[in-house]
Amino acid sequence: MTSKERKALVRSCLGRTVTIQIDRPLGSAHPNHPDLIYPVNYGFIPGVLGGDGEELDVYLLGVDTPVNSYTARIIGIVSRRNDSEDKLVAAPEGVRLTAFEIEEAVRFQEQYFDSEIESLFERSSGTILFARKKRGIQFLLIRSRKSGICGFPKGHIERGETEAEAALRETWEETSVRANLVDGFCRVISYQISGGKTKSVVFFLADCSGQTPKHNPGFEHFAYLLLPYEKAYEALTHDNTKMLLKEANDFLLQR
Repeated sequence: MTSKERKALVRSCLGRTVTIQIDRPLGSAHPNHPDLIYPVNYGFIPGVLGGDGEELDVYLLGVDTPVNSYTARIIGIVSRRNDSEDKLVAAPEGVRLTAFEIEEAVRFQEQYFDSEIESLFERSSGTILFARKKRGIQFLLIRSRKSGICGFPKGHIERGETEAEAALRETWEETSVRANLVDGFCRVISYQISGGKTKSVVFFLADCSGQTPKHNPGFEHFAYLLLPYEKAYEALTHDNTKMLLKEANDFLLQR
């Protein structure tokens, strides 16, 4: 099997529901390395051959007891650059794990390989920015100069960051604003992106009063709109961000 064929095979499994035969249940020892104890269930898909000519291996995550077989959805791929086989990652329906979370779960074995992790689920973080003005509350929106999409600052959560830390970092990168998060407001939206993947974004409410947004050298260049609620609502591109703005405005009016 060529490398291209191997990659096509594992990618064709992504998103499928399969029955996994578990030959190394949680708590068992590796047959050739008895010091390696499996913290997850590990098995294969019967009849589906991988790049090494053996049946395609699968890490089963989100199941906390040893099992002999399990039907689950393939949510990720572990691509090994220095080995002839790749691994699949499965989880029960409804369990959503990002690439970082998968990486931590399979590190016990993948630490010995040069691996790249891909997941069906991406998670980002951002802020709904507002400023208190004499005429009332105004919201700070950003509009991409490339796509024209108007929304809120957001971006990928980096390794070792909390969702809140990522939101503040992304806000600074995209606006040069050092915002202050408001306690009690946190919302999550999810939507489909390319490749059949799902992206979830955690949004915090943040105060940027007294600061002027500007381009941060080295990062994407945005246009900045500081608008009262009604005009900000009209300016936003997507319905899900309009919904977030309404919830944020209602929250502020109740304080």
